Amino acid sequence: MYTGALLFYAADPQNLLGSSSEETSLKLKKSLSGTLPFFYPLAGRIMGSFVNCNDEGAVFIEARVDHLLSEFLKCPVPESLEPLLPLEAKSRDAVTWPALLIQANFFSCGGLVITICISHKITDATSLAMFIRGWSESSRGLGITLVPSFNASDFFPLPPHHELLLKPMDHKVEAEEMSCVTRRFVFDASNIKKLRAKASSSLVKNPTRVEAVTALFWRCATKASRSRSSTPRSSVLQIPVSLRGKVDSLSENTIGNMLSIMILKKEEAMINGIQDLVEELRRAKEIFTLNCKEMTKSSSRILEFLEEIGKVYRREDEVDFWMSNSWCKLGMYEADFGWGKPVWVTGRGTSNFKNLMLLIDAKDGDGIEAWITLTEEHMSLLECDEELLESASLNPPVLI
Repeated sequence: MYTGALLFYAADPQNLLGSSSEETSLKLKKSLSGTLPFFYPLAGRIMGSFVNCNDEGAVFIEARVDHLLSEFLKCPVPESLEPLLPLEAKSRDAVTWPALLIQANFFSCGGLVITICISHKITDATSLAMFIRGWSESSRGLGITLVPSFNASDFFPLPPHHELLLKPMDHKVEAEEMSCVTRRFVFDASNIKKLRAKASSSLVKNPTRVEAVTALFWRCATKASRSRSSTPRSSVLQIPVSLRGKVDSLSENTIGNMLSIMILKKEEAMINGIQDLVEELRRAKEIFTLNCKEMTKSSSRILEFLEEIGKVYRREDEVDFWMSNSWCKLGMYEADFGWGKPVWVTGRGTSNFKNLMLLIDAKDGDGIEAWITLTEEHMSLLECDEELLESASLNPPVLI
C-alpha cells in the first residue's frame, strides 16, 4: 500500500501559482527532478522485497477538477478525496511498483491539490514528510536542508545467516479488509485544552494533545464494541512509534519504515476513565523507550520483540484490535512550493482497514483532525457518543 498526503493550496491574489496550470506543473516537475537524486530509491521500482534503483523516475499525473476549491472544502467527506488520488495508489494488481506517485489536481478556480503517495514498503510517514520538505525547498530554489540518510541497516543489520528472512512464521497476520466507513472528527484548540485538563492526573499533570485524543478514542471505541458484543472481549491498542531519536545513533533524517509497535491491553471487564488510560499510555511510552535501548544492543532483540507482538495477535478471535497513528508535528503545513503554505493537509481519507485512527495537525498547530475508520455498526455508535462529541466536531468545513 501507499502512504499518502494531500496538500491543498488556495488560489491567491498575487497569482503566485503561475499564469497557467502548465507553468505550475512544469515548475513542480523540474523541482521534483532536482529532488529525486537525494531520495534516489523513490525514483526506482519495488520488485518483491527489493527496490530496483533504476532511475526510472516517479509517476507524475495531472488532473483537472471542475469545482471551486472553497466549495469542495465546505464538506470534505473522506470519499470526496478518492478522485484526487493516483489510480495506481489504489490498485493491488501490479507486480512492479513505482515507489513514488504524484498527482497535481488543478481546480477551476485556480486552487491546487498536490497528492504525494510513497510505497509503504520502504517509507513511513516521517519519511514522507521529509521528502515533502525537501521537494518544497527545491521548488523555492533552496538547498535541501535535511539530507536523507538510507543507512538504517547499519543500525539494524540482519542477524547471522539472515535469520529474519529464513525463519518461518507460525502465524501469518494479515490486515483485515472489510466494509468500513471513515469519518473526520476535528478537535479545535479550545476543546483540546479542555480535554487535556480533563485527562490530567497526579501522575500525568500535563498530557499531550495526542495522549488525550488517543485515550478518548480507545475508550469510546471500546464502549461501542462492547455494547454490541454478547461476550466481553479484551481491548488492545496498537500505536506505531518512530524509532528515530529513541535508538542510539539513529538520526532523525533516516529514511525507511523506522517503526515499532507500542501495545496496550485492557481485559474484558474494564473500561477505564480517560485519566487512567492516559497514565497507561505514559507508562507504555517509558517501557517502550527502554526496549529501544535494548534493540540498539542486539539485532536479535528485535526478533524477540516481534515475537512478543505476535503472541498478542494469536488471540485475534477473542480480542478487539485498535490502532492509533499520529502524524502530528511532522511539519507538513510548512510545505511552501513558492506560492505559500497549504490551507489544509490530510491523509488519503478512506481506508479498507478497520479500527484505525489517524491523527493530523490542524492548520493552527494546536488542534487535531482525527480520521477514524470503523465498521458501519461501530461507527453509528461512535457518531452519537456524547463523550466524544463534547470534544470533537463531526466533519466541519475547512476554512481558507
